Amino acid sequence: MAKLNFENSDLPEGIWASNSSPERRTGAPCLFLDRDGVLVREVNYLHRVADVEIEAGVPEIIRFARDQGFAIVVVTNQAGIDRGIFGWDEFEVVEAEISRRLNAVSVHLDLVVACAFHPDYTQGYSLMHRAWRKPGPRMLELSAELLGVDLAKSWLIGDKASDIGAARAAGIAGAIHVATGHGKSEREAALKLAAPDFVVLPAEDLIEARNTLKEVWSL
Repeated sequence: MAKLNFENSDLPEGIWASNSSPERRTGAPCLFLDRDGVLVREVNYLHRVADVEIEAGVPEIIRFARDQGFAIVVVTNQAGIDRGIFGWDEFEVVEAEISRRLNAVSVHLDLVVACAFHPDYTQGYSLMHRAWRKPGPRMLELSAELLGVDLAKSWLIGDKASDIGAARAAGIAGAIHVATGHGKSEREAALKLAAPDFVVLPAEDLIEARNTLKEVWSL
């Protein structure tokens, strides 16, 4: 596993980040994306390169967000690791393939953060583990610490209510819930997480999500 080494910071075992020193984007907003079911097609515990398929609309929404000055970060629960279905080596191979495919269409991510924890499979699961695993906010907060982005100006796109819950817990401006991946079965629960200071908007897929963000960000 790629172990991050931070001065004066102790990350728990089971948290992975693609870069311990990404280029700072101080004060910029961030577009957070879930991975499975949003960035890539949901295949249930993705761990083989042969199963990697970038979702429709991904390059376009990343380019659009970049043009608006947003950093791009993926935050992903990867409980398949603590469940013993696959390991960090397999996860990293898949991440390298996703990066290769995005680079091939001239888009890239600023950062990827992954969490292996699961309440039924992580030994000694505690409130600390819960804060990292979505709907906990710590993966988003870590991203803000590393990149210097402004969470209050940021948005998230996810297919699960836990994605939307993490966005709300981190204090970001809003989220878009897509119907890809597990989205159709999670729609009602996701939309109920809206609050006076936290917007949740529905979209069919990333193509519609891009159009929704275009409308929101032009206000």
